[in-house]
Amino acid sequence: MMSMAKKTKRKILVVGIIAALIALIIIFYPKKSVAPKNTVLVSSASVAPTVSSQVLADLKWPSNRTVSVRILMYHHVGPLPADADDIRKGLTVSTENFDKQLEQIKNSGFRVATMAGLYEAVAKGEDTSKTIVLTFDDGYDDNFSYAWEAMKKYDFVGTFFIISGKIGQAEYMTEGQIKELAAAGNEIGSHTVTHPSLEKLSSGKLETELVDSKAALEKLTGRAVISLCYPAGKFSDVVEKAVEQAGYKTAVTTAAWKPFSTDKPFEVPRQRMSDGTDLKKLL
Repeated sequence: MMSMAKKTKRKILVVGIIAALIALIIIFYPKKSVAPKNTVLVSSASVAPTVSSQVLADLKWPSNRTVSVRILMYHHVGPLPADADDIRKGLTVSTENFDKQLEQIKNSGFRVATMAGLYEAVAKGEDTSKTIVLTFDDGYDDNFSYAWEAMKKYDFVGTFFIISGKIGQAEYMTEGQIKELAAAGNEIGSHTVTHPSLEKLSSGKLETELVDSKAALEKLTGRAVISLCYPAGKFSDVVEKAVEQAGYKTAVTTAAWKPFSTDKPFEVPRQRMSDGTDLKKLL
C-alpha cells in the first residue's frame, strides 16, 4: 500500500497542477470589456456630445439677449418620386445639392449644433453667431437614408423633429432608425403625435399631443426631449404656455429666419431650405 508520505506528496502535486492551470486560464483567457459606470460609448467617428437630461433641466436662457444663429429647416432630402407634385418638389432638396450645402457649411468656418446644443450654449452665455443648426421636419425616412448619410461624411449632427404617431409608417423612419440617430449624437425633437394645427385644439387634446409625443420619444431614445416643432408653424399664446408646461425648453416656427430674443424661446425662426437655396450667399 502507498505510504502516508507518498499520498501527501501526490495530493500536493495535484493541487499544484490545478492551481497552475487556473492561473494560466486567468492570464490567457480573453476578457470581456466592461465600460465603467456613467461612461458613454461612442463610435470612432466624431460626434457631438449628448447633453444630459439633468444638465438640460438645470439650464435656463438669460433674459433680453439677442441670439444670432442660422437655423436651417429641411423636410425631404433625396430623389423625387415620379409622381411628385409642386408641394413635394418645394419641400425636397436633392442629394447632390444637400451635399453641396453641407460642404459650404464645412468650408465657411461655422460650427454645427443641435437645438439642444444651441440651448446649452446660449444658457451659458456663449457666442453663437458662427453656429448653424440643421433641423428636419416630420421624420421622413429619406432623412435617414440620404440626409444622415451625407451628414456623417462631414461629421455633422442635427435635430430631427418626429411625428411620434407616424413612426414606422410608409415614408417615415422606423424606431430603429430614430434610435440610431440619437445614439450617434443627433437630437430627437417632437413634432407632436398626429401633426394637427395646435391653435385649434381643445386644452385636453393640446396637452395630449405635446405630452404623449415627448414621452414616447424619450422612452424610445432614452434621452430628454426639449425641442418642439409646431406643425405647419401654427401656434398661439395658449399653445406656447402649454408647450412650456409640457416641459419643453424651446420651439421652432416656420417664420423667416432673423436674430431673435431669448425672451421668446418658443418662437424661434428658421431659414427654409429648398433645392435652389444659395447657402453660400446666405452665410
